Amino acid sequence: MHETDGRCFVHNFELAEARCRNCGHEFCNECLVYAFGATKPPFCVACALAAAGVRSNAGRQPAMSRRDIRKAEKERRKAEKRKADEAAPRVEADVAGWAESIPGADDKDFAWAEDPETAQRVPY
Repeated sequence: MHETDGRCFVHNFELAEARCRNCGHEFCNECLVYAFGATKPPFCVACALAAAGVRSNAGRQPAMSRRDIRKAEKERRKAEKRKADEAAPRVEADVAGWAESIPGADDKDFAWAEDPETAQRVPY
């Protein structure tokens, strides 16, 4: 089996973008065909030609079963989501006391509510 380690099956110097829905090999964006739109799994060029009937012998031998392909894609999407969540900055705001920091602001200028988590009065 041809092991790619996150690299394109054809272009070893390119990072893999996704797996072919038919053969299961990883490919870069140049080697992928999104025949059913960007939200569906893509074909590699060879498998797309075979699926379209252009060249019947163009498709590659499957590297893994369809179940394993779906499982690998699900894990890849989870890893991307986890990576994006870790990269997103966390912002915490201290709303208690912000009204006091505004010059000339009185209690009557704001509507107040009790925050159940902190048991403090907060403006809303």
